[in-house]
Amino acid sequence: MKCAWWMKQVGFCLVAMGVLAGMAQADPLGTANVPQILNARTVRSVGSSEQRTFRTTDGNINFTATYYDDNNACAGVAPFLIQFFAFNSEGLLVRESNLTGEGPALGSHNTTVNVGLDAGTFAGPGTYSYSYLIRDCTNTRSLVLTPFGTFRLVAP
Repeated sequence: MKCAWWMKQVGFCLVAMGVLAGMAQADPLGTANVPQILNARTVRSVGSSEQRTFRTTDGNINFTATYYDDNNACAGVAPFLIQFFAFNSEGLLVRESNLTGEGPALGSHNTTVNVGLDAGTFAGPGTYSYSYLIRDCTNTRSLVLTPFGTFRLVAP
């Protein structure tokens, strides 16, 4: 039996959609099964929408990110080490913090990372950048957030 041209096209599309759906089910975050730091952002409070400008007297700046680790040995296990770094516009380190993951969230391969800092801990108004260094639960792989996130402090 011969198929019409349009039948072949529809068949190809259905096969392609099935393959893509299978990939999405295997990895719902679309991370291609590599360790990553996802959704890093600055917010006023945990769970709120992203904010990039803060007044120096406004209180907390929350830095939040989701770390995805594809290693099955690390499923449900917090990373070995989480470090947070903040830099001024000249690239000088102005803040370093050792953190612990809050534990698995969004699935067994994901860890939510949060740090809250008072805006007054920075050296005044200006543009700053931040990054995380994360060591997986087996302490064998390191991951750095790149490109760095940025935020700006303004005078009150």
